[in-house]
Amino acid sequence: MRLRFWAAVHSIETGEEKHLATFYIMNTSLNRNGWRVTDKALEEALPTLLGKPLGCIPGYRVDHVHQPLQVGRWVRVEKPDGYALATAEITDPVAWEKVSNGEWGPVSVVILAYRITCSVCGKDITQGPDEHVLSGEGHEVIESFAFDRVDFVSEPAYPQAGVLSLNVLEESGPGKSPATHRSLETSPTALTAMGGGEMQKAVMRTAGVVPFEETQRAPEEMDWDADAAEARIRRWAGGPEKENVDWARYRRAFAWYDSRDPENFGSYKLPHHDIVNGRLSVVWRGVAAAMQVLLGARGGVDIPEADRRGVYNHLARHYRQFGREPPEFHARSSLDGPQGAQGSALNPEEEEERREMEEIAELKRRLAELETENKALREKLEALEAERHMEKVEAAVEARIRAGLVRDREAEVERLKAFDDATLDLLREDAERVAEKVAKASAPSGPKARYTAEHKSAFNEAVEEMRERLFGYRKEVKN
Repeated sequence: MRLRFWAAVHSIETGEEKHLATFYIMNTSLNRNGWRVTDKALEEALPTLLGKPLGCIPGYRVDHVHQPLQVGRWVRVEKPDGYALATAEITDPVAWEKVSNGEWGPVSVVILAYRITCSVCGKDITQGPDEHVLSGEGHEVIESFAFDRVDFVSEPAYPQAGVLSLNVLEESGPGKSPATHRSLETSPTALTAMGGGEMQKAVMRTAGVVPFEETQRAPEEMDWDADAAEARIRRWAGGPEKENVDWARYRRAFAWYDSRDPENFGSYKLPHHDIVNGRLSVVWRGVAAAMQVLLGARGGVDIPEADRRGVYNHLARHYRQFGREPPEFHARSSLDGPQGAQGSALNPEEEEERREMEEIAELKRRLAELETENKALREKLEALEAERHMEKVEAAVEARIRAGLVRDREAEVERLKAFDDATLDLLREDAERVAEKVAKASAPSGPKARYTAEHKSAFNEAVEEMRERLFGYRKEVKN
C-alpha cells in the first residue's frame, strides 16, 4: 500500500563538492491525511530512506508524478525524538538553485506500508479500512513500512514542517581547505558526511528558529504584556527557578532561541504565547508585536540574519492561523557583529514601507472585525425572521384547526413552513372566516342534530368563499 504525506526543508548546507539539504521528514502524530506511524515503525524504516531518490515533476515543477525527475538522493538520516530528519545530496543545479533561494522547500514522502491497524480496535486493516476508519471514528496506524521516495511539493501538511535556521559547518581534512557550510541546528552525529571517508566537524553557530506549532488561539481581543506572559510561561514550564524549568516546553512559547546557551532565560526571544486556562495559547497581539520587531520596529531584534527568514515563516503561519495575511518579508538594512546583529535603524524608504504595511495590516484587521460583526448581525436577523415566520405558521395552523380543516397538527405545521408569509396570512384569514361561519351555524338555538342541512350549507358557503379568493371562481353549491 502506497501512502503519501508532506514535510519540509529543515536546513541547507553548501560544500566545495556537494550540495546538501537537511529536511524535517515526518513525526509520529496524526497527519492531515488521517494516518500516523508508530515510533517503532519510524525508527525501523528510517534507514530504508538512504539512497532513495529525491524528485520533482519533469520541467522543474513540484508535486507528485508517476515518473518523477530525480534531482538528488538521500545520504543521511536521524531520529532525534519522535520525528525524523534526513539529508539529501542535491545533484541537479537547477533544483539546488530553487532550494537555496527559497522557491522550493516542502517535500512529500511516499512510503510502502506493510502492516496497518485500526486506532480504535487494533484490527489489521492492511488490505483496506474498517468501519471505524470509514466513519471517521478511528484512523490508520502504520505499524511497519519502508520509504520509497521523496518529491518536492507545494504545501506542507505537518504544522511542524518548514524552513528553520542556518548554521556554519567547516570542513577539514588532508589536502582540503576549510569550506563554509550553511546548516540548520542538528547534532554532531547528524552532520557526519556519509561516504568519502572524511569526517566533517560541526561548528554550531546558532540554533535557531523554534518549529511552528499550531497551538490554541487566545481570544483575539486579548491584551499583550510580554513580561507578564513570560512570567506565566516560566511557571507553566516548571519554574520560575531555572533548575526546575523544562526548557523544551518553555521554548514552545517563543520564535527564536540561542542553542549555545539553552538554559538561560535571556536566550529566548520574540515571545508570542501566554497561558490561558492552563494551556499554552498563541496571542494575536503578541504575534503582531513579534513580527514588527523582526521587521525592524523598536530597534529590531538581535538574531542572526540567516535565522530571520525561518522566524518570519514561523510568525507568518500564526498570522494565517488568525485568518490574517502577514506583512512582506524584507532583509535588514545593515548588519553588525559576528552574528549579524542589527546595527542601525531602517532607512527612510524602508521605514515608510514598514509603516504602510502596518497601516494595511490594521485596515485588514478592522475589515475582518466588521465582517465578523456583520456576520453576527445577519445571523441574528435570520433567527428573528425564522421566529416570526414560525409565529405566522402557528397562527395559520390554529385557525385551520378551529375551522375543522386539519386532522394532524404536526404534519400541517411542517407543510405550512414552506409557505411564504403572504400565503400564510391569506390561509389564516380564510380559515378564520370559515371558523366564524361554522361557529355561527353550530350555535345552539334549541335541540337539534349535530350535523344539519343548515350547518352544511354554512360550511360549504365558507369553502366557496375561500375558493373564490384563491382561484377566482365558485362551484355551484347544492344543499
